[in-house]
Amino acid sequence: MIWTYRALNNPAARKKWLSFVFMIIAAGFGYTAYKILSSGEIGKSLIVAAIFALFVSLYAIITLGKPRHYYIEGDYVYYKPFKTNLKRVEDFEVDEDRMLIRLKGAGIFGVRTLYFENQDDLRQAVRMLNKITGKL
Repeated sequence: MIWTYRALNNPAARKKWLSFVFMIIAAGFGYTAYKILSSGEIGKSLIVAAIFALFVSLYAIITLGKPRHYYIEGDYVYYKPFKTNLKRVEDFEVDEDRMLIRLKGAGIFGVRTLYFENQDDLRQAVRMLNKITGKL
């Protein structure tokens, strides 16, 4: 099974990416405030901060619109570059409102959250996970 989602179309993924981008922008503006207070060069610091915010905003637009692909093949779920053996997953939790599945016990470098763009792919993935993990 293969499915695609975009962070812009999934509420949980959108919130995660936007909070990450806002943290980066806040850190950049905090550093700019520190530079202004320590050196007193307001004009140069504000220009650098504006350019930084522009590039981070463009990164956010590209990241939110980029399609991401998951696929389940055999007992593994793949999301480049991560893969998780579904036989080793202890349990999974389905959140239909936020269109995601959290895999419990997936490991540090494994796929821990599966995001979806539509309900049909979510239901199909739940059926496959139930079949693979033996939770019929």
